[in-house]
Amino acid sequence: MSHVRPVPVILVDDDPDEHFLFKADLEDAGVDFEFNGFTRPEDAIEHLRSRDAGPVLVLCDLSLAGGDALAFIGDTQPVLGGGAIGVYSGARNPEMEEKCRAAGATFYIVKPVSRDKLVEALAKTGTIILAETGDGRVSPSLA
Repeated sequence: MSHVRPVPVILVDDDPDEHFLFKADLEDAGVDFEFNGFTRPEDAIEHLRSRDAGPVLVLCDLSLAGGDALAFIGDTQPVLGGGAIGVYSGARNPEMEEKCRAAGATFYIVKPVSRDKLVEALAKTGTIILAETGDGRVSPSLA
């Protein structure tokens, strides 16, 4: 396998409990990652703009209280650093999924987010994979 470089994960969800559940579910599934969670889209954008350059994986809840997920998706494009943004939702909605893709989202996942769903979604990015880290664990990485 080629050398891999870890990609940080940023979660944007207005429910702090979702941050805990998201992280716990993926850690239990054997996914290791550098994680930053934000409840407000504007805080996530500020963080993205202030961090060192490089790719990042952003996961955004479709239902952002006080925010517009489609606008947030568009706002992230200049600061992804070659990474990707995906949306997750509690329900399949083909019309909204298409709007998310038109705004710049690479993938759309129906909750619950699992290792298998994340592997499938990341395959659509073309740049981010879940690379083996040892002991059956994986990490979002650039190949």
